[in-house]
Amino acid sequence: MTRCHTVKLYYDIISPYSFIGFESLLRYRVVWPIDVVLKPICLGGLFKDVGNKPPVKSCEAKATYMAKEIEMISRHFGVPMNVPKNFSEHVMGNSTIDACRLIIAAQRLEPEKAETVSRQLFSRFWIENLLVKSEEDLKKVRFLLLHLLHLLVFIFPASQMTNVKEMLEEMKKDDVKEELRRNTKEVQELGAFGMPWISVTRMDGSATENYFGSDRLPIIGEFIGQSYHGPLRHLSLY
Repeated sequence: MTRCHTVKLYYDIISPYSFIGFESLLRYRVVWPIDVVLKPICLGGLFKDVGNKPPVKSCEAKATYMAKEIEMISRHFGVPMNVPKNFSEHVMGNSTIDACRLIIAAQRLEPEKAETVSRQLFSRFWIENLLVKSEEDLKKVRFLLLHLLHLLVFIFPASQMTNVKEMLEEMKKDDVKEELRRNTKEVQELGAFGMPWISVTRMDGSATENYFGSDRLPIIGEFIGQSYHGPLRHLSLY
């Protein structure tokens, strides 16, 4: 029996609500007895498998509202997201598959850095509005740049730093690609149709509930016997 509730966060960098869900759950880890398990998935693959259409594609009015809503939610949580004027094109015209594979590569090679890699990929795509599509894009993610410049030597011994080339090569391996597919299939079997998807298991293993969206924290808190404390903006890393 664990002393913490297990919270599995299924997410894709392309999902702005996943960004909010990621940040809010990691903040609540400070005040709630929860272990957050990161599970990158391929949202496009999930949509295809369950027959769902991307929200920005299904209805023009919905896409317009989503862009405004993301601005309001990001303000509420203290995450400085920038919604590009070409919001629909930014989402539909870009791929984050390799970005999500990179997170899995980080989980394998430097698991303690997976959160940082995820956050910086989210930031590049949703704050800087830059691409995370190609290997050249990914090399510009701050975490990898620091490795390239060896600036982390002052914090981490060189022996503990994974070579950038090694991480990028790990990302291309078939078993990493298969893990992304497996995560996507796993969340589909939980009933998911969009992101973020949050699966919470009580610490005694007595029950599990699944939640869609980044605004379910009050319900999650009730499920695990904890109080909701708002957006916890004082814990923001931005």
